Amino acid sequence: MIRERGPISRTEIQAELGLSFPAISLAVADLVQEGLVIRSGSTGSGVGRKAELFEFNPRKGYVMGIDLGARKIRVALANLVGNIVHKAEVPTLAYEGGPRVMARLLELAKSSLLAGNIQKSEVLAVGVAAPGISEQSTGKNLLFPFIPSWAEVPIHAILQDEFGAPVVVENDVDMAVIGERTWGAGKGCNDLVFLNIAVGVAAGIILDGRLVRGRNAAAGEVGFMVVDPSLAREEFDDQGVLESLISGPGIVRQWMQLRSKAATTETASMPLEPAGASSFQPPEIDSETIFAMAEKGDPVAGQVIARTVSYLSLALANLVAVLNPEKVILGGGVGLALYTRKEALMEFLRRHVPFPPEIVHAQLGSDASVFGAVAVALERATMSLEERLADGIDNGHEKGQAPRLREA
Repeated sequence: MIRERGPISRTEIQAELGLSFPAISLAVADLVQEGLVIRSGSTGSGVGRKAELFEFNPRKGYVMGIDLGARKIRVALANLVGNIVHKAEVPTLAYEGGPRVMARLLELAKSSLLAGNIQKSEVLAVGVAAPGISEQSTGKNLLFPFIPSWAEVPIHAILQDEFGAPVVVENDVDMAVIGERTWGAGKGCNDLVFLNIAVGVAAGIILDGRLVRGRNAAAGEVGFMVVDPSLAREEFDDQGVLESLISGPGIVRQWMQLRSKAATTETASMPLEPAGASSFQPPEIDSETIFAMAEKGDPVAGQVIARTVSYLSLALANLVAVLNPEKVILGGGVGLALYTRKEALMEFLRRHVPFPPEIVHAQLGSDASVFGAVAVALERATMSLEERLADGIDNGHEKGQAPRLREA
């Protein structure tokens, strides 16, 4: 209550909670002694004793959020009310392999503490947004798409040993949906899907206000959806069918295949090139360029984007039919580009599902996952402080002292 309503007096707390004034006074004194609450003046006028005011101390400790992305490692430090006090990033350089990436992450975390003038002992919890799945029972990393030798890197244990604080590791897209729900496009929404379309394709899902993980923490791996029966496979592949079609690399692959066919058709009736002449070679291209080409009327690029919108429409209809979300947030570079086709997506949903959700674009951009990691770390830090306070209260009660208020 003090954190949410402060500055607040003991009399106001008593009126709200209905407990005795001595119990309230003991509880507040305990919080002040712990450093969780500070005095912030008084209220009242005229003659007579003024009521002391108390508020939460946001500098009692700090939390750290870490996002291990395909291109960047990001670290954000926040106080206990979620205000960011320092943020930094370095290139991931994933091709160097898991151990080197982990060393770079650890160095950025330590240098961020130094830059923020924060001691290790002041870090109360660490949240980590990591690629793929971190298997809780073994600590192994699964379905990591872009870091060689990442499987055996015990990121949870390394960070816990380094900082001596609770560490929570979640999938990066799960952290993104938490970030958007806390500070972004999904704020206040209890039934939410964040669909990230970039180098890969995955979803973060919140239903009834809770993150959906699934038995293997693999809920939301929608890149494995099969949206075309002709693409059903004989055996498993680490890249799912949907991801192979609508991710950035998937869009480029589609463009190269169609462009190659178009070039072959165009040259079939032309005279043979003289000896030594070069055959058609697709230029270096990315999905952003293909979207721009489609906007300018390039027929091949236009066909690729139309196919991509069609596949995304099918995937969204399936997601919405199963989950019934209030909102779907499109994020990631490709996802934000596809948001410009929102009306086509909504029209498809209106024709195929009974309760189409609102489709919105991500608001936090590349910070969604690191802010989600901060939010998770804040929740864990709060839990730890409450547990520590409760232990102190229980110990005091056992010694014959008056029981103190836990919820103040």
